[in-house]
Amino acid sequence: MDRLESARKIAAAAVYANEERQWNGAPMEPYRTPQIFRFITDAASRERLMDTITFAADWFEHDNVMGRDPRGEADFEAIRLIPLYFTCYDALSGEAKEALERFFLRRDYSSIYGSENHALMYRVSRYLAAQFYLGSGKVFEQFDSLTPEEVYTTDGAWIREFLDYRAKRGWGEFDSCGYGAEIMLILSLLYAYTADDTMKRLAGMIMDVILLDMICDSKNGLYGGAHGRIYPPTALDTKNSGLFRIYNYYFGARFGMDSLSGVPTALLLSDYVPSDIVYAVESGRTYPYVNREMKHLHMCSVWSGKEIDHETLALVDDCFINKQTYVGERYLLGGVNHQDPYPDAAVNDKGYAHHQQHEWELTLPGDTTHKIFSHHPGDPGYHKIHNRWTGDYGCLCSTHYTNENTAISIYTITKPNEFPYINAYVPLDVFEEKRIDGKYLFLAYPGLYISLYFSSGYRVNNEDEYAGREILSDGRRHAVVLRVEYAEKFASLAAFAEAIKAIPVVYDPEARTVDFDGIHVYYHGNAEQGVENVYPYGMLYDSPWMKSVWRSGVIEITDGNQTAVYDFNRVEVR
Repeated sequence: MDRLESARKIAAAAVYANEERQWNGAPMEPYRTPQIFRFITDAASRERLMDTITFAADWFEHDNVMGRDPRGEADFEAIRLIPLYFTCYDALSGEAKEALERFFLRRDYSSIYGSENHALMYRVSRYLAAQFYLGSGKVFEQFDSLTPEEVYTTDGAWIREFLDYRAKRGWGEFDSCGYGAEIMLILSLLYAYTADDTMKRLAGMIMDVILLDMICDSKNGLYGGAHGRIYPPTALDTKNSGLFRIYNYYFGARFGMDSLSGVPTALLLSDYVPSDIVYAVESGRTYPYVNREMKHLHMCSVWSGKEIDHETLALVDDCFINKQTYVGERYLLGGVNHQDPYPDAAVNDKGYAHHQQHEWELTLPGDTTHKIFSHHPGDPGYHKIHNRWTGDYGCLCSTHYTNENTAISIYTITKPNEFPYINAYVPLDVFEEKRIDGKYLFLAYPGLYISLYFSSGYRVNNEDEYAGREILSDGRRHAVVLRVEYAEKFASLAAFAEAIKAIPVVYDPEARTVDFDGIHVYYHGNAEQGVENVYPYGMLYDSPWMKSVWRSGVIEITDGNQTAVYDFNRVEVR
């Protein structure tokens, strides 16, 4: 389609500009992605770039450019090298070809990290390399001297099972703003280069579903609510999300992202185009609506071995993350309303609970930084897995609940090494009016009034890079209550404040319960108006636009006028 072709040209130009900056002395991107893309798409640059391409393929033959174990991100390099085989292999020098062969047939590029995106990236890279070397008589020396034919068969079966499993249960790295983009990168190259028609169709169906999953939790690319595996830059600014950039690429640039910089080059090389029903849902939705989803737990050990660990996988087949997102005209509000613990027997995976998780968020439409959420910052190391703005790894101190206009969080910090306070991201400058009133903070936003209640009181950070954006509340036991209302229901922010203060917040720190306006929240559940909320929801996807019964493998997509059924049992779209 014309719009997508225009976006492709703009994004490619951004990659070229980045490559030229690096050529002129700017810091080199570690995987040499812009150089590989330019080598493939610009024949006039190949002589200049040949040494760089060889260097990229010689990932294991020199000091790691990031100062890390080269096995950490070797699969990230592998997936970026794969297009060279299928687009311009004959243009490579003998030295570059030897470097590629050395990488793919003699070096172990499986990652030392066990996350699902790494596991899939490694398998797809090796599968496509095996496809290229079919009939060559060569072997994968580092992988027990398996022949390309053996690897192509075993990895093809692994990929099909993994994608089928995730199509029926959701992704373990659920709704991840960064790793969802990595999955799209992987699948776009699988779609482009696999010789297996069924595999190509499966990859395309999964990519459609990932986009639809995002669309149903977003508006104008603002991916609201709860997320698995998200980093602080993205938690604070949606522009830093890989999926946001992909959304802009496919559906039109939003919030000043016209350069389309940061779009994975794999998408620019792939012939994948979202199906018509994806575009119809994105443009045809009406508001408000509620989206409820069940997502599966992230199982690292299961997928990272030589074979899929079906015994461990069976342990968690009835363990779920239940999340809800309210998508309205003026805001989005969503969170993880219930999350099952990992079974004790899943010893190699249970430590991953709440790893880099973003538990709830009020998303406001004015800009990519206009959002509110609360959090517990972890420990003084601010390590990546439980840091200042994301994650509850190892601590597991919080529980959350959101509905259409209320978010309630409880924090009980018990471990002595964990920070004895919580924080909240509230970019105060974006609000038209602010009222500090004891334990309450009242905010006016175009068309909205917002209240925040902190059971232990609060103070505004005025000292570091988050000055004016971070609210701090001291102590080890906390309740946080947010309410958002349409402004026209009240005469003023002051009138809204009085109405909210008339609704008591009843927090019992010993029982770890909160009651507010008919909502009851405790550590293992929640209820409204005396009716217990039932978990699991039973539906993988449950919005007006996307429905799928858990484990059915059948996803029904509608824009209100037409319906498409994505049947992963038959690998077909009806």
